[in-house]
Amino acid sequence: MRSAGRVGGALGATFVSGEYFTRWSLILALAVGVLLSVPSVGSPSFGGYLRGVTVAALGSPLLIAIGLAAAWAERRLTNRVARAFVVAGAIVAISGIRPFVNDAISTLVFATSTGGNWTTRITTNLVTCVALFTVCAVAITYHRRLRATTERLQLAGVQMRAGIAEVRRLRDAATAERHRLVDDLRASRDDMLASTVTYERVRDYSNRVRAASHELDSLPTAPAPGTLDDDLGERRRLPVMGRLGATPPLAVGLTYVAATLPFGLAHGGPSVAATAIVACVAIDLVAVGLLRAARRLRPRLRGIVFLAVWLAAGAAVMALTFALIPTVGSLGLVPLVGVPLVAAVISLSVDAYRRARIEERRATTVLLASARRLAAEVDTTAAPLQRAIDVLHGRLQGRCVILAAHVDENDPDPDTLQAFRTQTDDILDEVRAGDAPTTDDGEDIDDLVRAWSVVMDVTLRVDDGARDGLSAPAVVDAVHGLINEGLVNAVKHSGARWADIKIDRNGEAIAARVSSPGILAAATSSTGERVAGIGTRGARTVLRQVGDRVVLEGLFPLPSATSAPS
Repeated sequence: MRSAGRVGGALGATFVSGEYFTRWSLILALAVGVLLSVPSVGSPSFGGYLRGVTVAALGSPLLIAIGLAAAWAERRLTNRVARAFVVAGAIVAISGIRPFVNDAISTLVFATSTGGNWTTRITTNLVTCVALFTVCAVAITYHRRLRATTERLQLAGVQMRAGIAEVRRLRDAATAERHRLVDDLRASRDDMLASTVTYERVRDYSNRVRAASHELDSLPTAPAPGTLDDDLGERRRLPVMGRLGATPPLAVGLTYVAATLPFGLAHGGPSVAATAIVACVAIDLVAVGLLRAARRLRPRLRGIVFLAVWLAAGAAVMALTFALIPTVGSLGLVPLVGVPLVAAVISLSVDAYRRARIEERRATTVLLASARRLAAEVDTTAAPLQRAIDVLHGRLQGRCVILAAHVDENDPDPDTLQAFRTQTDDILDEVRAGDAPTTDDGEDIDDLVRAWSVVMDVTLRVDDGARDGLSAPAVVDAVHGLINEGLVNAVKHSGARWADIKIDRNGEAIAARVSSPGILAAATSSTGERVAGIGTRGARTVLRQVGDRVVLEGLFPLPSATSAPS
């Protein structure tokens, strides 16, 4: 039932699509009207058939003109109801005037009337026109839709592949630039340590570190919009033989009967027409059953079987025609070509509709998978780069601030300079490698506090519940960065000589707080509260004034694997 509903919806949408009449449907209508659904002119013989073909051909220009006028009108109308009226009016006009046009031409050219039965002939024309134009419209509409969907899929695939290649190129370029900056910072540090270490020299080196982090921050990690190649390359096309498959039951048989019904009624009467309908229905059902049994064959072989089955069906209809109307003459050979032709047109239209739906679903699936892959590639490019930026801006610049504050008040001793060299070597090695920190690598919170204790008094309080949370690498790294940021700001901007650090467990998150004496330059509200971004790099941090202290605090959610009830 759902399949029938989808097909019905497709037919209705095609009827008001604005492309119901096309040059292809008009060409097919001309072929069917001239070769199959021909008027009866004289005796049922091959000569009579040729006279009918001639009459139909001479009368077709007027009918085609009506179709062209309807096509012109429906493409310029935007209202679906108006389009429906245009299409219905054109079909009624073509079906209604065709018998009279053919009769007039037959009388004029051959001095022979095509006979009466006007109601029957008009009804037959209506059925034939609706079936013919609708099948052709569905085939063309969904073929265009299939082609557009396929091209979008191919283009998206090409762009995704190009995007992934570009991201990998950017990753290689970022890695090379990161290595270059690390080598430059190491060389500059060695030059500084090889000479007399002064506050100004350390400050200059700190500025170089900050510039390096900004340079890394400006590197692209994803392709810029509009920079990817749109070349689709060679398109794969499924051969026509591979598109021929099982037709909907009764579609071929009833369509052929509708096209030839006027001839059957004129030369055999109602009983012959009724027998033809029943027999064609049976032949159609047998053919459809055989084709469904062969649907697992390879496409080309399935196409060959399709033609063989419908040629056999055409031969059966031909034999039926000679049996019901013995005097039909060579006109009885028409089903041998007509039946396979109708079957092929219907099969191609059904195939276009089916493949359009399949390609749309495939396009959605492929694009989602490609988007995820591209996002993963971008993440593997951006993560090491962001890590390097944070380490340079935080830990390395923090070491520079510590050394600058120390040499500003004391002559640097060899142990202090060696400790600076060792610590910065570790930091630069980490930046060069681009690896994420683990619980066993780098320095922990206590190491950081001991390093800062050289230049200021630092008090550290860590809640027992928070200690467990600090085992998560991502959390400890974030807390480490916030503490280092707060201490750097305290020394650089306030000249503070003491600071308090407090780390607590707050539900399923770790709360870190750094406070030191100082005054913020300005306040954003009556409470003096500052949002993240003023002197900070974290998205979950707040900088605010509390009395005579500057407080930097952040809240860092714990990974689910390390969460525990508080």
